[in-house]
Amino acid sequence: MYGIRIPDNPEQIPLWLAQVVDTAVVRYLWYGHGDAIMLVHSATAPNAVWRVLPALDKRWWRPSALAAWIATATLTAIYAPGTPADPSVLRPFSTSRHAAEEAFARAVAHGDEHVIKFADTAVDVCARTRDPQALAAIDRAAALIKL
Repeated sequence: MYGIRIPDNPEQIPLWLAQVVDTAVVRYLWYGHGDAIMLVHSATAPNAVWRVLPALDKRWWRPSALAAWIATATLTAIYAPGTPADPSVLRPFSTSRHAAEEAFARAVAHGDEHVIKFADTAVDVCARTRDPQALAAIDRAAALIKL
């Protein structure tokens, strides 16, 4: 049987939800060209839930995680294209010590609220995973979303 498996143990939900966010951010790098703004939300919606979990009663963690996953899955199913981006259109992945700050500064300079919101999420992902693709996804959002 196929399907999503959200942990029953509330203590495991933050990590599970963080993995949903991590996957959505990196997926944006490769598939954001389907609909640049709508696919931003595939990462930022579950990140918003992840951030508010500590303020919620733990009995709400699992249903909140499910709702976040449904949002991510739905947006991805509707707006992600069948073909990933050609690597030649992507900015090289940076591993410099200040890469996150520089990527976030570029997002702020871009000025679009979706780019900035996505950058905030992607910086969290990079800090958690050390995956430079998360920072490259910020530049991809800035390139795809025009003011």
